[in-house]
Amino acid sequence: MSIDGSYEIFRKEHDNTTVLVEAVKGIEEAKKRVQELNQTGQAEHFVFDPENGSVVEPSRPGVSKDPFAL
Repeated sequence: MSIDGSYEIFRKEHDNTTVLVEAVKGIEEAKKRVQELNQTGQAEHFVFDPENGSVVEPSRPGVSKDPFAL
């Protein structure tokens, strides 16, 4: 878990690159925001914890364990 409570939200592009969308405070806010973004159905979004360098929760079932992998 991030020390200062900041989490990054990324979007996975069709070419398997990732784009930083925004940073938010608190894991619950991050999960809520990803849920909102994923409702558009235009792209997959996921929460990333920059402190420990890992994805907190896949955006949808079946999403790669490492969304940064090409």
